[in-house]
Amino acid sequence: MLGSDRARSHPALIDAATGLANQLQFELVYDYLFLAGQRGLSFTVMVASADLDGSATDDSLLALGQAIELTTRSADLVSHLGGGRYVALLVGTNLQGARIVADRVEVALETIAPGTIAFGMAAFAPTVSGPRELLKSAMAALLRAEGNGGGIEFG
Repeated sequence: MLGSDRARSHPALIDAATGLANQLQFELVYDYLFLAGQRGLSFTVMVASADLDGSATDDSLLALGQAIELTTRSADLVSHLGGGRYVALLVGTNLQGARIVADRVEVALETIAPGTIAFGMAAFAPTVSGPRELLKSAMAALLRAEGNGGGIEFG
């Protein structure tokens, strides 16, 4: 096992319900990635939600998280935000590429999540004042998508 693999799977950095990155790991990677974005690396924040019709069990949260993680690349980081919400940091990906990822994730989730599937996306731009602003933009887009009954919205 490589050092980076051990770091990514350390118990202090893993969400117990899903086996995905937890909030701490997300924040560490996101802050670093934002700095890399300021130096020219493109990336997109994709937030996804799946309506489980009130039946969010550990098994369904695990299945959703695994489906999203298997649909994204190993260089991307997928984290569980809570409930049926997940965030993916899509490295080297613009909004057009993120749209393709969202389409693939939606297909993967259709058999697992019987309800609405929604996505909010925001791509890094040099004009973004900080990491919280970019994440807030993606979350606002997700809320619009959820309000519209699903689909993809851009921040």
